[in-house]
Amino acid sequence: MTFLTVLLFILAILSGLLMIVVILLQSTKSGGGLGAISGGVTEAMFGTAASSVLLKVTVWLAVIFMGSTLLLATVTGRVRGSRSVAETLAPAAEEPPAAVTVPNEADNDVTTVQDAAAQAVDATSDGAAKAVDATQDTAAKASDAAAAGAAKAVDAAKEKDK
Repeated sequence: MTFLTVLLFILAILSGLLMIVVILLQSTKSGGGLGAISGGVTEAMFGTAASSVLLKVTVWLAVIFMGSTLLLATVTGRVRGSRSVAETLAPAAEEPPAAVTVPNEADNDVTTVQDAAAQAVDATSDGAAKAVDATQDTAAKASDAAAAGAAKAVDAAKEKDK
């Protein structure tokens, strides 16, 4: 870490802690809080205008805290690089899924893609036609065998009756 980063970090922490203490020292409108416990120490230190002094200190500490925090975020953001937290935690979201392939416009024309699709459809329809023909042939052979078997059974039954 650089000297500026360390200095801003220490300034942010100290101003934040001091702001917590100053806010707790302020008395509320109802008279409660740590201001009531201190037994009027704030009035003894700052006089009767203690609430306005503590209010001014709170405002200045808040400005110092916000300024140092914003500068710290800017300085560390420039050192770390231009990648955001979302980019470092989810790098896989940037990559396209492997199953999706997009044809390159320079290599593939629309016509070549259409030709490839037409060839795939033709191959599928040829395969389906062959399957239908084979099924019809098998059904015809089975029908012929069943008819022949039935004829033999009828002939055997007639011979038995004689």
